[in-house]
Order: sequence, then structure tokens, then C-alpha cells
Amino acid sequence: MSNQSRIRLERVIKRWDATTAVDDISFDVTPGQFVILLGPSGCGKSTTLRMIAGLEEASSGRIHIGERDVTRLPPGDRGLSMVFQSYALFPHLSVADNIVFGLRSRKVPKAERGERLAKVAELVDLTDYLGRKPAQLSGGQRQRVALARSIISEHPICLMDEPLSNLDARLRSDMRRKSKRSKVA
Repeated sequence: MSNQSRIRLERVIKRWDATTAVDDISFDVTPGQFVILLGPSGCGKSTTLRMIAGLEEASSGRIHIGERDVTRLPPGDRGLSMVFQSYALFPHLSVADNIVFGLRSRKVPKAERGERLAKVAELVDLTDYLGRKPAQLSGGQRQRVALARSIISEHPICLMDEPLSNLDARLRSDMRRKSKRSKVA
């Protein structure tokens, strides 16, 4: 793995008026590491991930991805993907279209999209559900659609905000193993 997948936070703070959500956090994630942020609800885990992704702006401090300071860059310029706890699926699109949405936006050729979709759908056990809409799926299946959308992007960094919380214990264990194998971290 290249150095472009290194993440470094230097004294990052996030404040909303008088409320401090993230207070002076610093850490390094080296390429190939699988890192988990642990803590009670409301301690700033999701906010930290959202700042790394560029969905929230840090009040102060620096965020680096690879050698680049991405602190003020928009999300699309950071070269990463994110799986949200809330799925963030498009209800009017099929499972297949939700999974390949980012590839289509990036104008990846149709044949390549199809090949990647087949592989990822098999990996997360969604092959039989590709024609369905999100409303026709269970919570665990919707979470797997969100995970598949992230995996198919093939970005060197994938941030996950409780991506397995809606899966049953057996499937959660299986998805952890498959995610590690496919280098999703």
C-alpha cells in the first residue's frame, strides 16, 4: 500500500459555539492498518470521521492524507470513501444502481462497472437483490449495500461509521473478515 493512504491528524479541534465536540486529537494511521475509534455515544467519533472525510470543517488543527494537507479540501478531493451508519442510499435507485452510483459519476466504463458490481455483490452476498429498491431490503441488507458502494470505489481509504451495527452477529463477523480481506479499513 502506498503512503497516499496514510492519515494524520494534528491537534484537531471541532467546536460549535460553546460546545467542543472534538478536543485536541492527534493520531496517525499508517497504510494497511485497520483502526477502530472507541468511546461512548457523543464523544466525537463520528465527528472525527466526518472531519477526515471533509464533511465537517475542523475548527483548528491539521488533517493530512498521504503527504497532502486536506484540512480545507472538499470531500471529493480527498480520495476516500465513507460508509454511514444511516446507509445514505437513494430510495429511487435499485441496489445495483446504488452500488455503482459513484463509478457512474466518475464515468467508469459500463463494462468495468458491471465486472466490479458482480464481484462486490458476491462479496457482500447481495447478488440476488441487485434489482430491488432499498425499501424492499432489511436493515442488514441496506447496510451491505452501503458497504458495497464503498468497496466498489477502490479508494485506498474507507472510513466507516458503525457500518456493521445493523447486521446480525454471524453476518457482522463474516463482513469484518471479508472487509479486512478486501483491504477496507
